[in-house]
Amino acid sequence: MSRKETITVIVLLILFGTGMHFVHHVPFFNHFLGYIFPVKESVMAHMKMVFYPMLILSIYLSVSRRSIKEAGAPLLAGLAVMPLIVAAFFAYWIFVRHEMMWLDIIIYIAAMIGAVLLAKKWRDSPCVRNWWPLWIFITIIGIVLTGILTYHSPDWLVFADLG
Repeated sequence: MSRKETITVIVLLILFGTGMHFVHHVPFFNHFLGYIFPVKESVMAHMKMVFYPMLILSIYLSVSRRSIKEAGAPLLAGLAVMPLIVAAFFAYWIFVRHEMMWLDIIIYIAAMIGAVLLAKKWRDSPCVRNWWPLWIFITIIGIVLTGILTYHSPDWLVFADLG
């Protein structure tokens, strides 16, 4: 990706991910949409806001570059960044014991920028390109897990409604 395309992708994915956060307020929201879009203010919601935009980036790159091998880097980068969101949240939660929206926004934006830049760096890696079926398989598992955990989540802080 060129520098211009990278900046455009980062901005569009941040806007898309942020927009995902508000879909549960629309009148036609239903359980099917809830499997993809966040349904409450939680750490899991922020992980979905990285996961699905990176999935869209992988589809965009695969289609625009006409190669399924392009899918691997964004998928892997999105999966790699998701635990960092959890770590960053708990790093500040330990000290303040409540959600801080401005800090959540900064963490989210940093995670999205990091995920896109990581995908760009990993894009030419032979390991990432050659193992694209594995990244797609792991992503399918991620889709199923994020969907199930949206409505059937354990009683853990990661899934708790913090809003």
